[in-house]
Amino acid sequence: MNIKKKIREHGWTLEQLAAEMKGKDGAKGVSQPAVSNIVNGNPTLDKLVEIASIIGVSVSELLANDNEQVNSFTCPHCGNPLQIIIHG
Repeated sequence: MNIKKKIREHGWTLEQLAAEMKGKDGAKGVSQPAVSNIVNGNPTLDKLVEIASIIGVSVSELLANDNEQVNSFTCPHCGNPLQIIIHG
């Protein structure tokens, strides 16, 4: 999983992403180092959803390795495979 690579593949820079993300106070815009920490560390599901929404992809695509199918991805915290079940 390389979130930063996926961000670049979709035409975004970390600086552009930082400008679109919401800070802790809900205001638009966070620092580029904060975004770098998020994508290089263990991002929360909320942050993954926010990043995916901003760059226009699904969370599963954001987390997918190049050799994985889009609907298959691993947990950024523990590395275990995850399965999404949507109840309608």
